[in-house]
Amino acid sequence: MADAKLPAAQPAMGSPVKFNRAAASPLPARAQDVTALMPQKEPEPPIETGIDLSDKPKIIFAAGRGKTGKTTLLRWLTETSLRAGHSVLLADIDPSNASFSGYFNDVARPDTDNAAGVTTWLQELLEHCVITKQSAIIDLGGGDTTLRALATEMPDLAATLEAAGIAPVMFYLLGTQPEDLTPAMTLTSRGFMPAAQALVLNEVSIQTGQTRRHAFARLIDTPGFQSIARNSVQLWMPRLFAADAIESRQCRFYEAMEGRIELPLGIFDHARIRMWLELMTHRFSGVASWIP
Repeated sequence: MADAKLPAAQPAMGSPVKFNRAAASPLPARAQDVTALMPQKEPEPPIETGIDLSDKPKIIFAAGRGKTGKTTLLRWLTETSLRAGHSVLLADIDPSNASFSGYFNDVARPDTDNAAGVTTWLQELLEHCVITKQSAIIDLGGGDTTLRALATEMPDLAATLEAAGIAPVMFYLLGTQPEDLTPAMTLTSRGFMPAAQALVLNEVSIQTGQTRRHAFARLIDTPGFQSIARNSVQLWMPRLFAADAIESRQCRFYEAMEGRIELPLGIFDHARIRMWLELMTHRFSGVASWIP
């Protein structure tokens, strides 16, 4: 009796199956130039330098429309100041959104949401800083109506603070829409133009494949931007790609990077927050003396 033909051996359960790339492709492999399809790395923007405010007490304001990155910037400025061992007064005057207060202890807030009462509270806070020569970081909120009201009453507000030995510092946060200039144009039209003033273009608004110039062209080319830019430093705020991971943990940036949180970041988000912090330090190096 002839020997029966045995069936071909099958791979054992769970063993890896080899993949023959050449056999899988009906066409012969050939080299292709894909460099044209790869995203082009955009060079870093130039670092602009502001006036030197070293050894001066400072009051930091950030103004802008909602979702332009005001609180993110103020949180970074606060963490940078505290890590340097500096004393800084923190205030949150946004009655509808206390997001800034959620990240730091002892944040001063007005005990009223009445517009006139909040304006009076801000005036008293500024008076306190003048008397004590105390630096402060103030979250104005999305509407910025309080500082606007005070500037309307006192068109020389910035000059008055500077004459009293306090350096007011204004950061205007901007997205790509020309309407994002409204807070800056409103305050400057009321005479509020500190010597230390910056236009901060937030790269979170840049869509994939766009350059900075392309994304912000409509904004930058407006007469309003050009007018304010003549008396301002232009800064580019890098996009925080780990924002969702940070916000879900309600933690500080440096705590997340250093692993000092209950739920540590994964390796990718850890790399993202580290790179963002390094970029922030680099991009804002020209105004480092503005940080309290």
